[in-house]
Amino acid sequence: MKKLVYFLMLMLLFTSCKKENNARDFKGTYSGTFKTNIGGKIAVSDAELLLVGDDFKVTKGTKLASGTFKVDDTKSVTFADKNVWTADFDWNLILNGLYIYEAKGDSLILTKIIYSNPAWNTVPVSYQYRLKRSN
Repeated sequence: MKKLVYFLMLMLLFTSCKKENNARDFKGTYSGTFKTNIGGKIAVSDAELLLVGDDFKVTKGTKLASGTFKVDDTKSVTFADKNVWTADFDWNLILNGLYIYEAKGDSLILTKIIYSNPAWNTVPVSYQYRLKRSN
């Protein structure tokens, strides 16, 4: 009986010690891809993102954004781009606003999904960074 109790306590200890991924875990330089899915048309480009302190900088990609970021909770992060942009392109290509994140090991996935007017029965538009830590 004692062995069973010790075994159960040991199992409880291992299952309760799950490490949460958060902003402090994924700071650094990340390289990977930026994928857009607009109406079923998928475009992929190379991307590089630098996260230092509360600042970010996209050094390679569709739009070279920079500014600050804040982790809202265990699943979302908000980026605030500080640059001035013209109005002749899709501003969702800029790393700005609310993103859902997944951080596993050296991988970081940032996803933004835009839902159009549901009454029109349109397909959601997605913007996703799939990155791996390079330093």
